[in-house]
Amino acid sequence: MDIIKNRRSIRRFNSEKVSTEDMKKIVEAGTLSPTGKNLQENIIVAISSDDVLNNLLSSIRKHLNNENYNGFYNCKNMILVLSPYDNNNKKFDSGCIMENMMLRASEIGVGNVWINQFFDSYDSPAIRAFLNSIDIDEKYEITCALALGYSDDIPKQKENKFVTKFI
Repeated sequence: MDIIKNRRSIRRFNSEKVSTEDMKKIVEAGTLSPTGKNLQENIIVAISSDDVLNNLLSSIRKHLNNENYNGFYNCKNMILVLSPYDNNNKKFDSGCIMENMMLRASEIGVGNVWINQFFDSYDSPAIRAFLNSIDIDEKYEITCALALGYSDDIPKQKENKFVTKFI
């Protein structure tokens, strides 16, 4: 429960990269997630290459028509979660995958933040060109992304505003 209580979104990463070993641990947590009908149709892509990450950033800048966009917070690693276009459970599946990976990353001391800028980019020529460059089948779209890295600043816990009822 402490991992759940203490996980924070990190939006200021330093220049240190996440090790391949730790990336594998985080991805493994994603592969252990529940999926609708247990189809396990998602693709998880772990990016550690500076060139590939820069190409992805360039693609999302083109899609957003904003050359100054820096919503990756200078991360040095990223994980993409992709789903088939026709998967009716893709939002739910991706959410479970992301939560598992975020908690595992936090558990091993890797900062992370969910990147939302891909939710409407599935038909973007710039994003499709990027996906083609990393050999992703045309039937898949990016449903979400996880920026990873290390930070010198750990945000403080904010007040919990959830409303709960027990009836």
